Amino acid sequence: MKALNAGAFICLFTLFVACSAPDKPIYHDVTYEYDVDVDFNRIKTYNWVKMPATSRIDEFNQIRIKRVVNAKLKALGLKVKIDNPDIFLVMYGGGYKAVDMTVMMDYAVYDVGRLKLAMYDAESHNEIWWAEARADLFFDMTPAQKDEVIETSVQRILEYYPPRP
Repeated sequence: MKALNAGAFICLFTLFVACSAPDKPIYHDVTYEYDVDVDFNRIKTYNWVKMPATSRIDEFNQIRIKRVVNAKLKALGLKVKIDNPDIFLVMYGGGYKAVDMTVMMDYAVYDVGRLKLAMYDAESHNEIWWAEARADLFFDMTPAQKDEVIETSVQRILEYYPPRP
């Protein structure tokens, strides 16, 4: 009887864990690329490129992203410079729907958010570095949860700046 009760408990516990939705975003690998001919040690200043009105990143999230990126880049020794910066910094955002399906034909649809930061040489206007982070997001995220996702995503992105050959 004890074995039956223990088996029932294990089955119910496993079912509960498998069916419960995660309460935190799931972060995916960061992808990045850079121009191997660029001396990133010479880069000391940057300026943000103004986002178009059709941007897929809303204004509140743009503010969040800029605040976090500016703080992280400042810690790396870079400064915002409006006139004649060394590089221009651009953020891209977006996402897509993903579907998970099990053998039992259960499925879940969730959003995967993408944040990409790209650096362009101010003189040549060539892209010299970019990195992109992806995370599974929830529809009803609070501002505090969005802050956390952006902070984590930017931190993960900037682990690859400056690039190390």
